[in-house]
Amino acid sequence: MRLSIFQLILSGIFTTVFVSVIFVSWQGKNAKIKELNSQIFAVQTKLNHAEKVGTKALAYARVSRGLDLIVGRRLTAEQKDILTERLYAISIDYKIDPVLILAVIHQESKGNPDARGYYTSGVESGALGLMQIKYESALEVAHTVGIKLNSSKDLFVPEINLMVGTAYLLRLIAKYKDLQHALIAYNIGLGTLDARLKTGDALPTRYYNRIMQNYIFLSKRIFNDKY
Repeated sequence: MRLSIFQLILSGIFTTVFVSVIFVSWQGKNAKIKELNSQIFAVQTKLNHAEKVGTKALAYARVSRGLDLIVGRRLTAEQKDILTERLYAISIDYKIDPVLILAVIHQESKGNPDARGYYTSGVESGALGLMQIKYESALEVAHTVGIKLNSSKDLFVPEINLMVGTAYLLRLIAKYKDLQHALIAYNIGLGTLDARLKTGDALPTRYYNRIMQNYIFLSKRIFNDKY
């Protein structure tokens, strides 16, 4: 049966209205879906941020804990905060375990920022401060961490000593690509170590072993969740 023109027009109008309603309904649902997805994404972003903040806070707290174990009351709360922030930043920027740096500080000065090194003869060795770094060695690396040294007295400033001492140790690690050799060189000097490596003489490992013992001790205390 053929439809009249009027019926065709009505059918067309009905179809148009129906499609329009469906389209509007779809747009509404689509908008709701987009809004929901946006909300889900926002929540996920917040959760990821919270996780990162939480991870950083925990790592920061552990660095602070380790530093406190070493220095005790030798530094003010403000000095400890500064050192914790610097040490945490160094560990992130240079991918080095902050507990290793703490182990070196523990061995070198027991956390005394005013420490001076002495040879067995009783003569001063020239090693100064927390990481017992010599002024000549400090001058070689100070510029790499944006520090200008005016005199050896600057090495008694805890944060300066930490930054310069760590930079020097990182240079040794990069040079030898071997942590044991780097730590031995830190203790006896590059020249002495290079000479022993060249001749094949036995290397003195006592210092390295002590650093590793300090590392294990500090790690156990720092990562003890009961504190």
